[in-house]
Amino acid sequence: MSTYLTVSSLINFISALLLVSFILASPEKGGVKRRYVIFMLTVVGWSGSYFLWQIANREAVAYFYSQVLTVFSLLASVTFYHFVLDLSEIQSKRFLSIAYVSAVILIFLTSAGYIVGGVSEKLGHRFWPNAGELMWFYLLHFTACLAASGWVLITGWRTHLGSKASDFLFVFVSGLIGFVGASTNFPLWFDIPIQPYANILVAVYVLILGYGLYSNKIGGIGLDIYKAFLGLFLNISVAIFYLLCVAFYGVLFDVEFEAAEFWKQGILVFMISALAFWGAPKLKYRAERVLDGVFRQEWSTALSTLSTLPTKISELGDADAIAELTCETINRSLEVEYVSMFTLKRFQSAYHCIYTAGSGPCKLSNYDLNAENPIIQLLSEKPGCVVLDQIYGETEKLIYRALVEVKRALNVSIIVPIFAHHDVHGLIFIGQPKSARVVAEEEVSILFGIGAQIGINQRTRDFERRTNEMDKLVALGTMAAGLAHEIRNPLVSVQTLASVLKNGKSVNAIPEDFRNVLLRDIKRIASIVEGVALYSYSQEARKVAIKIEEIIRASIEIHEKEAATKGVTLKYDAANCEEILVRGNFEQLGQVFNNLIENALYAVADIESPMITVSIKQRVVRRLESQSWVEVSVKDNGPGVAKGIIDRIFDPFITSKDTGTREEKKGMGLGLAICKRIIENHEGAISVQNNSDSGAKFIVSLKCINLIGANA
Repeated sequence: MSTYLTVSSLINFISALLLVSFILASPEKGGVKRRYVIFMLTVVGWSGSYFLWQIANREAVAYFYSQVLTVFSLLASVTFYHFVLDLSEIQSKRFLSIAYVSAVILIFLTSAGYIVGGVSEKLGHRFWPNAGELMWFYLLHFTACLAASGWVLITGWRTHLGSKASDFLFVFVSGLIGFVGASTNFPLWFDIPIQPYANILVAVYVLILGYGLYSNKIGGIGLDIYKAFLGLFLNISVAIFYLLCVAFYGVLFDVEFEAAEFWKQGILVFMISALAFWGAPKLKYRAERVLDGVFRQEWSTALSTLSTLPTKISELGDADAIAELTCETINRSLEVEYVSMFTLKRFQSAYHCIYTAGSGPCKLSNYDLNAENPIIQLLSEKPGCVVLDQIYGETEKLIYRALVEVKRALNVSIIVPIFAHHDVHGLIFIGQPKSARVVAEEEVSILFGIGAQIGINQRTRDFERRTNEMDKLVALGTMAAGLAHEIRNPLVSVQTLASVLKNGKSVNAIPEDFRNVLLRDIKRIASIVEGVALYSYSQEARKVAIKIEEIIRASIEIHEKEAATKGVTLKYDAANCEEILVRGNFEQLGQVFNNLIENALYAVADIESPMITVSIKQRVVRRLESQSWVEVSVKDNGPGVAKGIIDRIFDPFITSKDTGTREEKKGMGLGLAICKRIIENHEGAISVQNNSDSGAKFIVSLKCINLIGANA
């Protein structure tokens, strides 16, 4: 046994020394690397003093080297904890200071003989250390440092992302193997008959951890072979850890165990752990393969639901409706804890939550993501979904820290950008899956398309808003020019009256003709103001289901006497459309048709055989779904609309009527503009065209609400 320990300690020493040389020779620099080198130097010192202790031929020399290796083991536990803190980028000066101070105290106690209480022959070893009076203090310190290191590594594995999270788990598992292997030297200190067979695991730990961590390779060994060896060492470590626990239980409660019984239990635990770590995952994998074939239809259905979401989003115009539909659909399809949408409103500097589906963290609704956050910078430069647990390769430090902060704060698993033209309009935060799984590429691709579609919608709305603002400015300019033109002439009369009164003349001295002109012009100004107010009034009136024929008949009845007086034939053609219903406001639609008939009467005033035809027809438009429309046309045989204004006939203050006859609001050029505003508020359309022979025809199109697909 002594030969085995001598050889294994020499292997541990050489492997640790070679690894330190390899790391120092590499061009890579950094605080983590420096801290790891310091830790490895303590391992070199421990394994070297262990080797010298094993080859010592005198009791005093063996006792000295056993004290030295105890000191190095103390430093190894502290420096490993320091290395783990640097790896995790955690500042814990208080606990680290306590660990170093206690280590220094223990070093003095070791040199004074309170930790190692001499050496004696035990279980075939000539000089094996005996536990001193304060050995419990040493074990407490050693265990506390390792437990703290394990807690930091597990926390790092849970909170960090992608390959770095895997590094934390790798360091934890390999460290467990190494320290459990070294811990097998302690039972004999307390006269527990367990040989330190696992001492060689220190060398295995050093090679796996160092080479794997700094070169991202497994020492030339195939990945499958590496996994097999790692699983084997993990099973051995579990078995040895169990035996250590049993041994210390026997010491504490004065229970004796035979050596054969120890090894039987160790073998049993090894087999159970092998079944748990190797057999159970294999069975789980095969069961999942079977269940995948049975239940894959459900997953395909979820993907199908997600894939149709962009089309549904494109049909919506309301931002709140889009947020609700998107979050609820993704939450149901992916079965995650929550889905939340963040958007950046105009003139704001942070993205704020507007909707959440599922049970997200409490701070979600009040969490703001600054627009200058490195995550936004990343998504602006390289748009794409960020799967936080599947990030591999190097990531810029600022961006990585920002991603870790978001994951810690909101427990996010996927970040989907809402973008268009490299502008990040918003973000979709997807919480952790309810059951552990890997996010498939198909899901990531579909989520990316959803974010892009929402971004296009928002960009389109921005364009529409800007276009509407430009249209308003154009309309305002046109209206201002029209108002200036329309009010200029009536104001001449008012100014003349003011001059007369200023010169001291009596109102009675004003001629009767001028008084009539003055009253006409004042009435004209009042009509202009009333017409502008009516055009500017954009509040939607209450809409109900009404028969289109009733509106047309009411308008015709209003103008029948006037038409008869002017000798105009007013023809009405219903074309069997008596039961057609539209959703609208009776008064507003009546105003539209009144205006169209009035314009037609004016247009045919100088025609020998004037005729106006009002007709109602129904047509069906087939898009995604059949939609029935009703068309009401008002046709006359007058001179038609002049080519110079036909394209602008619905703009304010555009009219073909003579200036001298425009004494009422219907002659200001606001009538058709008001008609267009009303029809658009009814989700309809109005157009004009000149007839091939003579006259013009105005067409009003409105949706039917009771005839879908009829007369197709």
